[in-house]
Amino acid sequence: MKLIILISLLLSANSLLAQSAIIKGTVQSKGELIGFAHIELNTDAKQRRHTWSDSAGQYHFEVRQVQKYIIKASYMGYKDFVSDTIQIKEPDEQYVLNIQLEEKSTVLQGVTIISKKNVFETAKGKLIFNVQNSALTTGQTAFDILKNLPGVSIGQNDEILFRGSAGINVMIDGKMTYLSGNQLANYLKGMGAEDLNKIELITTPPVAFDAAGNSGIINIVPKKNLKQGYAVDIRSAVSKGKFWMNNQSIASSFRAKNWSVNGMFDFKTPHSYTENKSGNTINDGGNLLRLSRNNDWAYKVKYYTWRMGADWQFMPKHKIGVNYHGYFDDFKSYNHSTVGRLDNSNELHSFIRSANNIIEPYHYDAINLNYRYDIDSLGKKITADANYTSYRNFSDGLMTTGNYEANGDLLNENLLKSHQPGFVKIKSGQIDAELPYQKFTLKSGIKYAEVENDNQYSFDTLQAGNFVEVETMSNHFKYKERIAAAYLSGSKKWGKTSLEAGLRLEHTNADGYTVKQDVSNKWEYIKLFPSLAVEQVINDNNKIDFSMSRRINRPSYTELNPVRWYTDQYFYWSGNPNLVPELAWVYNVTYSLKSKYIFSAVYNQSLNYINRRLVMDDNGTTVRTQSDNFGTRHRFDFTVSAPVQLFSFWDAQIFSDISYTSYPISMLSGDKELSQWAAMLLLQQNFSLPKGFKINIAGFYYTPELRGIYLTQPAGWVDFGVKKSFFGNKLEAQFSINDILNTNCYRANSQTDIADYYYRDKPYSRVFGFSLRYHFGGELIKSSTKKTEEQQRL
Repeated sequence: MKLIILISLLLSANSLLAQSAIIKGTVQSKGELIGFAHIELNTDAKQRRHTWSDSAGQYHFEVRQVQKYIIKASYMGYKDFVSDTIQIKEPDEQYVLNIQLEEKSTVLQGVTIISKKNVFETAKGKLIFNVQNSALTTGQTAFDILKNLPGVSIGQNDEILFRGSAGINVMIDGKMTYLSGNQLANYLKGMGAEDLNKIELITTPPVAFDAAGNSGIINIVPKKNLKQGYAVDIRSAVSKGKFWMNNQSIASSFRAKNWSVNGMFDFKTPHSYTENKSGNTINDGGNLLRLSRNNDWAYKVKYYTWRMGADWQFMPKHKIGVNYHGYFDDFKSYNHSTVGRLDNSNELHSFIRSANNIIEPYHYDAINLNYRYDIDSLGKKITADANYTSYRNFSDGLMTTGNYEANGDLLNENLLKSHQPGFVKIKSGQIDAELPYQKFTLKSGIKYAEVENDNQYSFDTLQAGNFVEVETMSNHFKYKERIAAAYLSGSKKWGKTSLEAGLRLEHTNADGYTVKQDVSNKWEYIKLFPSLAVEQVINDNNKIDFSMSRRINRPSYTELNPVRWYTDQYFYWSGNPNLVPELAWVYNVTYSLKSKYIFSAVYNQSLNYINRRLVMDDNGTTVRTQSDNFGTRHRFDFTVSAPVQLFSFWDAQIFSDISYTSYPISMLSGDKELSQWAAMLLLQQNFSLPKGFKINIAGFYYTPELRGIYLTQPAGWVDFGVKKSFFGNKLEAQFSINDILNTNCYRANSQTDIADYYYRDKPYSRVFGFSLRYHFGGELIKSSTKKTEEQQRL
């Protein structure tokens, strides 16, 4: 309530301030809005003021003097823009100037070279990866593209890691998804890479963002165009890895002056296949045996996505919108495993064979209602969002296990049937106010979110011809979480120096209840999350940014759920209802040279660091992997990004990251501090050839690094793609080969003596893809895919 009163007072104060003339507009190129373009205002008195267009491509200046002005605009890869003289005649005049930028081009021996955005750029503390012009997206999903980002890697079970930590939140077009683990991976696998514009890595987000995400935020921005009229996009793609896959999509929209509607339907089959080798030592009745596993995992997926949306500006300053997003993930997995039991002399003692088949359909429905009130032409606005999400997961599995003598004689066979329905409901609402004044800008907002998670899981074993429930493995887990938040921030510029500071308050009240054991876990806490960002423009070629923020990584709903997922009778994964949130301070310093050479240093200190650990069950033979709190984690990163122009038709982008990580892990004799230096290198080359052909080649290499109790082994791969447009860019064809040398793999060894576990995962990652996209009409409007922070943790 106090915050609402504060917002009201701020709005009332607006009427007391003196009127100013306004010069405002948008920055565009070929109908696409351009965010973070540099805008310069020049006066008769040879004074200069600077600003940047926001993420929606809008800019504005407040001027108090009646005189003449000139606007200049620049953005990497585009020609500089200089306006005609603007004459302000009235003190309250509003002058609209929409800036059209043209791509730079050079003609060389009949070849037209069109300058494009660098692969990586920085803007307001963000590292931006431009996806839209890449030829590597054919047959790929947003999940596939993530592994190409600096500092982002994929762990076991499709876990997304940023700078070695799973404490990352993923936003879609500026809103949290609230998905995590397999649910987040499945969601991103349903999003075509060819629909993406860019991906932003935000290490120290301001307080307007939810505080969740210790390592930062990944913001996936889809392509958006805003011209009036109708538009239709049809895309068809086919790809071949271990399996044949296809993607068929149609999207359409219509935009009038004050309203628009849009819709899309997408079908894809992102099948995958992984071969796994793993092992560890067990104590079986006093005998030490070494387990040697050989697994193959096949995932067969039919993914249906549908979206629709509409917005209506029913009054000059008022706009409402509604968006719906649904998907059905028809997921099936097939695992075949052979586990050999070897004695001390490395002789085969016995072995087991198991088949674990799972049918796991996912249903997802989300609706968003939004409202925007533009208070005045200075950019002051109030926005409101209400969200409801329903997520249903119906999982049924059957694991058949046969125990064999070394000579192949069957000793016995066991059947284990699982049934694990899960339901998640998310309700959230928020109100935000943005109030720019001539000398400073204020932002404030409130939010409330409520999550309910209900998961029943039962395991039945075959006894005397009938399936009987295994009481010790079956249970019912309920979780409810309520988060209330409020924030206030202010920003100001002094010449070439700008500062933004803010404070966010979050109150969390959560209950976890395990029904059979009648065990209840409760959490209630209030946390403050300050943030600070300072930008110093030294001159046109040099800029320094410093930012810091406090973050929190709440356990995902899956991590809290004590259900079991078995690989075989000796290894399973389970949740941990005793997890506590991870808290971190993150500091970032970035130096930009000529707006293209980027040097960055990041330090992250996390308390109660969350990652995977191994636990040996009381029977001495079964290994359980689960998330746990590891103590304090320290992580330092130094990154360099540099574009290199080799020839007029050939340019490259180099990105490197050197890191140092340390944190404690549990040993039989107590805790042990792990530490490791690591590095990654990314090299992307772009070729612009005659007849409009574009070729991209990207190479990636990672040295060993720490992940929980594991130390990984080196990994690397190379991707190739070519793109060509026809009929005035109406038809676009792409061909790509991912992991062309078939070298991508995930290998790691446990660093704890509790269990000497190792794994060697080899996905079938060499995938050939071809796609065609045809466009009708004007520019397509994309339905809003904005999601809330709670949805990301599903």
